[in-house]
Amino acid sequence: MNSRLHETSEEISAPSFKRNDYKPIGIGPRVNDSGPLHDNRTTPSVLSATPKRSSTFSAEKATDTSNTRGDRLAGPVQVSRVLYPLDMLKWFLGLGVLVAVGYQICVSVVHPVPTELEERDKVAVLDAIGHIGNNVLLTAARFGVDLAAYRPVKLLVDSVYSLILNGVSPEPYTDVEIRDITIAEVPVRVFIPRKQKKAMFPAMIYLHGGGWPWLSVDVYSRFLSHLCNATNLMIIAVRYRQPPSHIYPVSLNDCRNVTWSTLAGKSGLPIHPRYVIIGGDEAGGNMAAALALEFRSKIYMQILLNPKLQMFDFLTPSYQDHKNILTGVTSSARSAVDWLRYTGSSVSWYPALLNNAHRFPSSEILQHQSYLDADTFLPSYLELTKSKTVTTKDYDSTIGKELKDLITSESLCPALASNTKGVPNAYIVTSQFDVHRDEAVMYITRLHKDSGSKVKLKHYKQAFQGFFPFAGNKSWFRFNVSDQALQELVEFISFQVHRVMKNPAS
Repeated sequence: MNSRLHETSEEISAPSFKRNDYKPIGIGPRVNDSGPLHDNRTTPSVLSATPKRSSTFSAEKATDTSNTRGDRLAGPVQVSRVLYPLDMLKWFLGLGVLVAVGYQICVSVVHPVPTELEERDKVAVLDAIGHIGNNVLLTAARFGVDLAAYRPVKLLVDSVYSLILNGVSPEPYTDVEIRDITIAEVPVRVFIPRKQKKAMFPAMIYLHGGGWPWLSVDVYSRFLSHLCNATNLMIIAVRYRQPPSHIYPVSLNDCRNVTWSTLAGKSGLPIHPRYVIIGGDEAGGNMAAALALEFRSKIYMQILLNPKLQMFDFLTPSYQDHKNILTGVTSSARSAVDWLRYTGSSVSWYPALLNNAHRFPSSEILQHQSYLDADTFLPSYLELTKSKTVTTKDYDSTIGKELKDLITSESLCPALASNTKGVPNAYIVTSQFDVHRDEAVMYITRLHKDSGSKVKLKHYKQAFQGFFPFAGNKSWFRFNVSDQALQELVEFISFQVHRVMKNPAS
C-alpha cells in the first residue's frame, strides 16, 4: 500500500438521511431482570429501574417524565452503579484479587507478561483474574454448560469488572447529565456534556463490550461519562438484550432500532441527525460495524475499539500469536465460546472452532477466506506479526452444517462483507496483544482500498485487548496507554466533528 492508514486525517463530510429509507424491524419480548419472560405489557415510566418493552414495535419519541424541556435535558444528575452495597461482597472480591495475584506468580513462570507491555504489574493481575475465569468457564463449556446462563455468575463477573474499572466507591461524574429513557422501546442511558450549550448535539450511539453476555451500561457508566465529557458528544448507550437468553440477532436488532430512530429524528433528543456516530468496543464494535454497513450512507462515522469482526477463521496470525501469550486477557478459546453463545450454538463446540473445523468445505464458504488473507491485507510497515495465514483439513460435518450460514453472514461477521462501497468513514483502534487484532486491521485495509471511505487506524503496540475503557480510571487499574488513546480520539473528533459543524462549507 502506498499510503499509511494511520496517517489519514481528511475532513469527513456529513451524510443525508430520508426518514422513509428504512423501516424498523419488530422486536420480541424482553426478559425482565427477575428472570421470566413478560409479554403484552405497557411501557412504564422511562426513569423506572427496570425498563420493559411490549412485544410490538413502536418508534415513538422517547420521553422523560421527570421534566419538561425544549431542546435540552434538565434536572439533577441520576447515576446508578453496579456496585452492590454488601460489605461481604467487597471483602470477597478483595480476597479474589489476592488469590489472583498468588495464582499469577505461578502462571507467570510458564507464561510471563510480555515485556513490550507498559505497567506490567497491573496487566499481570488482570491476566491472573482472567485465567481463573477462563478455567472455570471453559471447563463448564466442555460439558456443554454455559455459566453465563446463571444470573449469580453474571452478577459476579459484572461486579468484579466494575470493581476493576470503577473502584470500590466511585464519585458521581458531575460534569455530565445522565438520563435513563427509551428509544424505539429500547432502554438506553443518555450522557450529555454540561459544558456544551448547544441546541443540537453531535451524538455517538455506543454499544458496550463484554462478549455479548457480560457487562452492562451500568458497568460502563463512569467510562462513558468520561468519554462524553472529553469528546463533547452526546452519548446514547444501548441496553441491548444479551445472550444466552436472547441470541443473535436480538442484540443487534435492539441496537438497529435505536440507530434508526436516532437517524430519523425520532429519539426525542436534541441531536443533529447529520452528525450521528456509531461506536463500540469488542462485541459492541462488532454490532457497530454491522450497523455501519447497513446504514452506510446515513451514519456520519464509525468508531470501532478492539472490535471482534468474524467467526470464520480462528487461525489468523493474531490468534496464532496469542495461543500461549496473555491468555487471561485475550483468549482464543473464550472468543470461540463467545461466538457460539451469541449464535445460540453449543458452547462445547469451541475446540472445533479453534482448529477451523467448523468451516463447511464448499467453494461458496471457502471463497470468503480471501477477505482474511494476511499477505494481502496486513500492512508490512506495521510489523504486527511473523505468522502467516494457515489452512487446515479438519472438518466436523455436524458443526459445519450448523454454522455454515452464520459464519458468512455480513451482519454477524462484518469483516466478510463483500461490498464495502459507501460505508461510513472509520476510526479503528487495535492493540498488539489481542486475538482480534488482525481481523480489525484487515477490515480497515479493505475499507481503505475498496470502499472509497476515509479511514484512520490507531494501533497501540503497548496495549492489550479491552484496554480502552480504562481511560480516565480513578482506581489502581489506570493505564497510560488508555489515556493516550482517548486523548488521540478526542483530538480526532474535535477536528472531524466539531470543526466541521462550525464550518460545514470549509
